This record gives sequence, C-alpha cells and structure tokens, in this order.
Amino acid sequence: LPGKDKYLAGGVRAPHGCIYFAPYNAGRVLRIDADGNVDLVGPEIPGSKKYFGGGALAPNGCIYFAPYSAGAQQVLCIDAAGNIELVGPTILGSHKYFAGGVVARNGCVYFAPSFARQVLLIDA
Repeated sequence: LPGKDKYLAGGVRAPHGCIYFAPYNAGRVLRIDADGNVDLVGPEIPGSKKYFGGGALAPNGCIYFAPYSAGAQQVLCIDAAGNIELVGPTILGSHKYFAGGVVARNGCVYFAPSFARQVLLIDA
C-alpha cells in the first residue's frame, strides 16, 4: 500500500468479524477479514484528508465514519453486509469532525464537532 497517511481513523469490527478502516488519503476502505486477509473494498473515494476520527458501530449493524476535511463531504457507511456507500446530506468545510463517534442509549450515533457548527447525529 504505497503512500503516506493512508488510514488514520481507528478501525471498527463489524458483527461478521471484519475490521474496517476509513480512508484518510487512501482511495478506498481497508478491510481485514477474520482470517487476516487484507483488501481494499468499496468505491473509489477521491480526495485527501477524508476521514480522521474513529467510526462507530450502530445498533442497526452499520458502521459510520464522519467526514473530516474538504475531501469528504458525506458520512461513510458500511452496512451489516459489508456494502459501502456515502450517505446523508453534503457537509461542506474542513476539519469538520475530528473525534470518534459514540453510540448513545437511544441508538443514535453522535460525532462532536471540530470546526463544524453542530453535532452530527445519525439516527440509526
């Protein structure tokens, strides 16, 4: 895996045993399966400085990563089957969400803002 600062956000283990890392400067999500096999999955996500803070595993089985800088403008979602997509509205700006997500008792995922103007709430 050539390059630097490819994956900075902490990984999250899905219920099926795979561990997922959101790309920072890399182009795709990094997946490590339960047998230790490593591959790049999902669509190419262009740009740099995309996802910095750790993701959160929601009660619905999805893993969510909040966008960090201008390279990412939507939430990265990895569903329970391992499908990867960008979801939600466009969130403009840079250094939006630095901290990792937390799942509250109500099942919602919260990301504290860094330069963003509000808390990011994902009603999972």
